[in-house]
Amino acid sequence: MKHSRSIIQSITKDIIKGNRRLYWFLFTKLKYFFLSKNNFLKRKKNKSHKISLLLPSRERSKKFLRLIESINETCLNKYRIEILLLLDEDDKELYEYKKISLEKKYNLLNIKIIIKSISTHAKRNNFLANNSMGDIIFPINDDIVFKTKNWDIQIDKEFSKINNIPYSLWINCGQKYNYLHCDFPLINREWFMKLGYVGSEFFKFWYLDTWICDLSFRSKKFLITNKIEVFQYSAHTIKDEVDNTHLKNQQNDIPRKDLITWQNTKKYRITDAKKLK
Repeated sequence: MKHSRSIIQSITKDIIKGNRRLYWFLFTKLKYFFLSKNNFLKRKKNKSHKISLLLPSRERSKKFLRLIESINETCLNKYRIEILLLLDEDDKELYEYKKISLEKKYNLLNIKIIIKSISTHAKRNNFLANNSMGDIIFPINDDIVFKTKNWDIQIDKEFSKINNIPYSLWINCGQKYNYLHCDFPLINREWFMKLGYVGSEFFKFWYLDTWICDLSFRSKKFLITNKIEVFQYSAHTIKDEVDNTHLKNQQNDIPRKDLITWQNTKKYRITDAKKLK
């Protein structure tokens, strides 16, 4: 009888041990499953975007160097930054631009030089956008610098708030206006695909940023962040920044003509804003 009891007790212990092993096995598997799922969702939420910087420039190789230095110092994942540099065929500083682009310390930045003379600022940006590969399209000037560390990560965080719909992102450009505006708004690929352009080609030079901001406001498809900051060495406020390129964009009454064009194109902005909704 005692022998039978000991056998039963032994079997019972084995069953309990077996159950413990089973429970532990199930626990570890479930733990791994949920951790993996959370990591996947986290990765999905903070998607890494390829960013295309659109940069038309002319006879400003020194400003280009200042800009590239700031990108190289502040961007975390340089490999996913695409810089499309558009230069005129008769630019006197072509050699200087090429020399800067080939420096070893900028190897991780994907700098693409395109030499092609295009008449207006909007057409230049649209040409570059059509040749870009990025999920995010970022039209910039050669007279800015990036101030924020890891600004590319912050772009990921902002655009991860939306899901495959046209949107723009307004950043801190250091300018204060008494109305909603951003000097250098970003757009996603969906925005560009929906409209087919970055800047309206009605204009000679100005209003690319204003057009994007107006469509953003009308469609309510925009985000605002102060966590990404750029600074513009504007010739309008800094005398030492005045150069031939700036003066050329002031000639032939271009600012006034573009203003009149802006006032006469409201119906087109209303139509295109509806496309974004």
